[in-house]
Amino acid sequence: MAAEENPNALTNKYSKKKFLELFAIIIITALIWCLPTDFFGIEGLTVIQQRIIAIFVFATLSWLTEAIPSWATSLTIISVMCLTVSNNSISFFKGSNPKLQANGTELEITKDLSFTSGIYKADKLIIDEKEKCLILNGKDITLSIPKMKKGETLLVTYKTETDSKAFVGTSKNFTVKGGEKGEETKTIQGTVSKDGDVALTSKGGALYLQSITLTSGDKTDRKWDFTTLSVNDKKNLSSDKNWTSKNAQFKNADRISGADYGTVLSSTEIMATFANPVIMLFLGGFILAIAATKSGLDVLLARNLIRPFGQKSENVLLGFLLITGIFSMFVSNTATAAMMLTFLTPVFAALPANGKGRIALTLCIPVAANIGGMATPIGTPPNAIALQALNEQLHMNISFGQWMMIMFPLTIVILLLSWFIILKMFPFTQKTIKLDIKGHVAKGWRMWVVSITFIVTILMWLLDRVTGVDANTVALIPMGVFAITGVITGKDLQSIDWSVIWMVAGGFALGLGLNGSGLAAAAIDSIPFANWSPIVILLVSGLICYLLSNFISNTATAALLVPILAVVCTGMGDRLDAIGGTATIIMGIALSASAAMCLPISTPPNAIAYSTGLVKQDQMLKIGLTVGLLTLLLGYIVLYIFGKMHVIG
Repeated sequence: MAAEENPNALTNKYSKKKFLELFAIIIITALIWCLPTDFFGIEGLTVIQQRIIAIFVFATLSWLTEAIPSWATSLTIISVMCLTVSNNSISFFKGSNPKLQANGTELEITKDLSFTSGIYKADKLIIDEKEKCLILNGKDITLSIPKMKKGETLLVTYKTETDSKAFVGTSKNFTVKGGEKGEETKTIQGTVSKDGDVALTSKGGALYLQSITLTSGDKTDRKWDFTTLSVNDKKNLSSDKNWTSKNAQFKNADRISGADYGTVLSSTEIMATFANPVIMLFLGGFILAIAATKSGLDVLLARNLIRPFGQKSENVLLGFLLITGIFSMFVSNTATAAMMLTFLTPVFAALPANGKGRIALTLCIPVAANIGGMATPIGTPPNAIALQALNEQLHMNISFGQWMMIMFPLTIVILLLSWFIILKMFPFTQKTIKLDIKGHVAKGWRMWVVSITFIVTILMWLLDRVTGVDANTVALIPMGVFAITGVITGKDLQSIDWSVIWMVAGGFALGLGLNGSGLAAAAIDSIPFANWSPIVILLVSGLICYLLSNFISNTATAALLVPILAVVCTGMGDRLDAIGGTATIIMGIALSASAAMCLPISTPPNAIAYSTGLVKQDQMLKIGLTVGLLTLLLGYIVLYIFGKMHVIG
C-alpha cells in the first residue's frame, strides 16, 4: 500500500489548463498596464491610475476563471499594489516627482516643489504676472512640498474667485491649526504631524496661490513667493514652446514631462486592509463559532431550540430551517451547514428511502444557511464588503443594529416562505420524525464564560448605537475574553478560515486603489453617471451579481462589484433617491450574492448538502432558483422602502 502523500511537501503537480489561463491573464494585464493613457478615454488619467485598472482586470479575470485560488488572487493584489503603486514601490516603478521647467531648467518660482498629479493640457496651471500668483485651475491638481519634518509649520496664502467652491485639500500628515479668511486673501496654517511630503491639492475651481512659508519655531526656513517672477524664469518661459504667454499669463500648453505619474498610495494603508476594522468584526464571528463548537453550546442550543417544534415532520423541517438560519447569522454558513447535516444523519436513516422527506430536510439546510447569512454584517463576507464600502467609502454610518433591523425580518419571512415552497415541492410521506440531537456539551466555568460572552457580544452588537461602542470594537470582546480564559488556544486559531479573510482584504485593497489613486474621482468626472437610469443600474447590478455568484465565489463577486458600484453611486448623486438611495444598490449586492444558490458549486453549504448523495442537481436547481428569485424580489422591495423612509444611514 502506497504511503500517504505529505500535504505540506512541495510537489511538481500542476494543471496545464490553469497554467495557460494564468499566463493569458498575465499577458492581458501587462498589455493594459503598458497601453497609452489616452486609450482609456478618461481625461487626466495618471500612470498610477492606469496600473490600478490593470490590477483590477487581473483580479476580475483571476476570480472568474479561478486560475489561482481566490485567496491567492487577493494576496497578489495587495503585494503588487505595495510594490508598484505605493510610496514604497520598487525604484523602477517610481515616478520622477516632476518639476516645473522651461527650456530644461527648473523654474525658480517653484524650485524644489513637485506636481504629482493633475497637470494636463492647456490652462490647468498658470503663472499670472498681473494677478501676482500661481493659479491651480482645476480639480485634484497636487503640489507637493518634499521631505517635511515633524513639527515644522506651514503657512499658505491664496485667493479664490468670487462664489468659488475651491479650497485647499491637505495630506494626512499635515494638521491645520488655524488660518484666516478675509474678503480676498485666505490663509491656512498648520503643523506637520510626521516626516514626509506634504501635498496641497486644488479640490475644484481656481486657486490663486500667493505664497508658501515654511517655519521652525520663530525662524523662517523657506518661502516660495509666487507674486514675483524672476528675469530668468520670464525669459525661459517666453521662449519655451510648451508655455504660452498672453495678457501677462504663462500657461502650460501641453502635458508637463512626468506630471502624469499620479499620486502614490500609502503602503501602510494598503497593508492595513488585512486589519481593517470590518476584518476584526469578521474575526470576532469566527472566534465565537469556534468557542461555540468547542464548548458544545451549538449542540445545546440546537437541542433546546428544536424541542418546541415537536415531532410532526413539517414542523421538524420548519425547526431546522429557522435554527440553521439563526445560527448562520453569527456562525459561518459553511460550519452551520456541516453541523446541522450531522444532526440530521440519524433522521435520514429513519425516513423512507423512496420518500421526498430526506430531500426536503437535506435541501432546507443550505437554503437556510445561505438566507440566514443575510441578516447580520458578519453573516457572509459579501455583507462585510458592502458594509465597509457604505461606511468607509460612502460615509453612511450604518450600524450592526441598523443592518439587522432591516435584514432580520426579511430573512425570517423568506425562511418561512422557503418552508412552504420546500413542502410543496418535496412533501413528506412519513408524518412524524423522532429526533434526538447528540453531541458533547461541556460543563464547568468555561462553559459559563462562553455562554455569557456570547450573549453580551450579540447584545452589544445590536445596541451599538446605545452603548456608543461600534460593532468592530465589540468583536474584540470575545477575542480577549476567550484568550485570557483559555477557551481559545493557539491551535484553535489555525482553524479560522483565513482564506476568506484574505479574500475580503483583497476587495478592500481594490476599493482603496480606486479611491486613493483618484481613479474613482476621474471616472466620475469622465463618465456621465448622473445621466444613467437608477432603475437600470439597480437591475443590472443585482442580476450580474446573482448570475456570477452562482458560478464563482460570492465573496469574489462582491469584491469586484462593490468598489465599482461605490464609484457609480457617488457619480449619480441624488438621482439614486428615486430607488431608495445608495444603500439599495450596495446592500442589494450582498443580498444578491446570498440569493445565488442554484448549483452545488454556488455556495459551500450547497456543496456539503450535495455531497450527501441525497439530492440531485436538478432538485437543487429547482429549489435554489425559486427561493433565490423570491429573495431578490422581496429583498429589493424592502431595501427600497427603507431607503425611501431614510432609515438606512
